[in-house]
Amino acid sequence: MRSRVGRWLTLTLGVLLLAFGVAETVAHLGDTVAARVFWSGTLLGGGALVLVGAVLWPRHPRVGFALVTIGAVIGMLPTAWTLVLPVLGITVIVLGVVDLSSSTGETAK
Repeated sequence: MRSRVGRWLTLTLGVLLLAFGVAETVAHLGDTVAARVFWSGTLLGGGALVLVGAVLWPRHPRVGFALVTIGAVIGMLPTAWTLVLPVLGITVIVLGVVDLSSSTGETAK
């Protein structure tokens, strides 16, 4: 992502998803395997995808956007109750669409 705000929001989303993933994994240690896989898989996996997408974005914008979007959507599932993380995820996705559309418009000119 080219905008400074967009980069910071993307990194913040990735780190928050990882932090929630660690906290929820520890909190659900006594639960069933399915519950642990859901909490750790969606939060840690989503956070990892967001951060990898953020790193790849400058060189491969479409791949980076795809990874960030998939990670944000996956991370929204278990964090919907917070309201903050889903809004942050949607904001990052919208900023990504704007960034991609503006970069595509520049190359078309």
